[in-house]
Amino acid sequence: MTRNLYDDVDAMLEVADLIYIMADLGKAKKDDAKVGAMTDSGFLDTLPKTSKEVVQWAVKNKEVMGNADNSKSYLEDILARDQKQASADATLEVFDDDFAYADEDSEVVYGIGKNPDMKRITVVFRGSTTSADWEHNCKCSSEELEEGFMELLEGIPSVNAELASEFKGVRMHRGFAKYLFQKCGKDAEGVECEEPKFHQIAGHLRRLLEENPDYELWFTGHSLGGALAVLAASAAALLDDIKTTVKLVSFAAPQVGKENYVKIMDRLESTKALIHIRVTNCDDLVPQLNGVIGYEHFGLHLNLYKNRHALSYDQGGMSRPWPWNALNRHHMKTHLARLTLAKSDLEKYDIDTVCAKIREEKTRNIDESPSSFGIVCSYMSWK
Repeated sequence: MTRNLYDDVDAMLEVADLIYIMADLGKAKKDDAKVGAMTDSGFLDTLPKTSKEVVQWAVKNKEVMGNADNSKSYLEDILARDQKQASADATLEVFDDDFAYADEDSEVVYGIGKNPDMKRITVVFRGSTTSADWEHNCKCSSEELEEGFMELLEGIPSVNAELASEFKGVRMHRGFAKYLFQKCGKDAEGVECEEPKFHQIAGHLRRLLEENPDYELWFTGHSLGGALAVLAASAAALLDDIKTTVKLVSFAAPQVGKENYVKIMDRLESTKALIHIRVTNCDDLVPQLNGVIGYEHFGLHLNLYKNRHALSYDQGGMSRPWPWNALNRHHMKTHLARLTLAKSDLEKYDIDTVCAKIREEKTRNIDESPSSFGIVCSYMSWK
């Protein structure tokens, strides 16, 4: 199947929508006031399930979804969008929402899917919905890795020690790192889990990629989920048993590391160990908050405006006043609406070619017209 940049980004946006819905229904299952109203409350207890089955199950349980998670809105987006890229064979292989059961302060919600048509394995993280999530978001202090990524990935047998050691002294967002790399606490049955979430994810990926050696590996997520996807993809790129380029599409993700971390990420991108498409809405405050204290972005930046878009390798800064409704730009419905407007242009490119082209020609302006959807290649796309 021939793919383009729009198809890839849109597919990741749909997956990022879906994880909110599954997490919301996972919470409803544990809510005595809601579980009785659910249809097939144990649906996710046995996997795999096809993506179409998951959506159909969500539709049946729409009325028990909460309002705070925007799940109903995201479900409407999934049902309304063009499904040409959807596959009846795509399956949900892993779904982990232990945070809904116990120790909400330290758990993370993620899913892993397999798509035979696209030949890809996708890891998706749920974004911020609880007060604990936002508490972690606001823990902006950075943590220095004295031994590099080795100290976070201890116990994973396939870590490339030479690459991981290059991260010595890098500074990463303490709150985000704890989500992925600290021990998990207790599960639903009160059993202690000694293995950090990323270690569990790495085990699932090892199995799925051994079973499907010609598949690509993708990571995605929105907001907090995007930040976790960035860290997880960074770590996955250091594993020797992952032979493919790790591809990452983040939506509205805050920065996760400081300059020394970003320099190493740039190096991983230049060697094609990692590709990052960073999608934001212009005037969304969340992706820039940590820039105030020296955190930086990396990767190809797809910045979506109301009537145009820009693709560049800028790092994005707090360089403009923010509108009173800046947080409205954070919503995924706005991402979908603006991405759809950019469809005809983004369909002209594939992810590998456009990354190579724009990295090579960072300062060449292909189209700077504010009324059109040309690609703007510039260091700063705030206009």
